Amino acid sequence: MGQIEDSIYDVTEEVEYIKSHLPQDAREAFTDDEITYITDVVYDYFESNGFLEDEEEVDIDMDEITEFVIKNAKRDGYKFDKDLAYWVIDRDINFIEGIDE
Repeated sequence: MGQIEDSIYDVTEEVEYIKSHLPQDAREAFTDDEITYITDVVYDYFESNGFLEDEEEVDIDMDEITEFVIKNAKRDGYKFDKDLAYWVIDRDINFIEGIDE
């Protein structure tokens, strides 16, 4: 996974992509700010595991990332449904990787 270049990164575009690709129940469960929070924590996960420096493809453990997000969210005062957060994380990774369904 390569690093997203700051010059082309647009958080609004990312949030809109994620929302437009979520199931209805997940779309209704999160505000834009909460989606942005989740994407920031996913980025922190990738950075702390060295994935942003590695140009080779990496195996992504969605359960591990989801647990990381839920743990950090709880610490920061958010209470997210784990299954719905999983959808946001999955769509975020699709956006990062440039995958369009």
